[in-house]
Amino acid sequence: MKVAVTGGIGSGKSYVCRLFEKRGVAIYDCDRAAKRIMATSEELQAALTEIIGKNVYFNGVLQKAVLASYLLESEEHAHKINSIVHPAVADDFIHSGYTWMECAILYSSGFDKLVDRVVCVTAPLETRVNRIIKRDGISREKALEWIARQMPQEEVMSRSDFIIENDGIQNLEIQVDRVCASLV
Repeated sequence: MKVAVTGGIGSGKSYVCRLFEKRGVAIYDCDRAAKRIMATSEELQAALTEIIGKNVYFNGVLQKAVLASYLLESEEHAHKINSIVHPAVADDFIHSGYTWMECAILYSSGFDKLVDRVVCVTAPLETRVNRIIKRDGISREKALEWIARQMPQEEVMSRSDFIIENDGIQNLEIQVDRVCASLV
């Protein structure tokens, strides 16, 4: 059985994944894989350079600010980048040997089609905003902008098989154990 752990930015899905890993569940990190593939795949580098321009890589190193600027300019730009990166990450996951993945954009990337079950990590909006501000050192407005660019948390929850509430009140260990009892 293939399982995805998802949730919006600031929900704490990476922290919850570490709790699963402490229980022996190996988890493929889609964000980390995308960064690795963009750094190492000559084919992907050529495709990104063709779309964005030569300045997206400097001495073979991805210029994240250039990529982010291009990506955030328009939906069309985001779609162009995603049409290159998402298939490469999906293929990498399929051939990785992993059965679990962590993916923030599970539904919008189409990666939900690669798994049988979905675990959604949620948190109240203010908790998410505060986590993002603290982690990334950005303004409240920018944190809210990033949240708004993702699928609404309620929609992700409605499409998921399991919900883990990471609100700082509910016991995460118990919730993770319940999911493990059902899936591992």
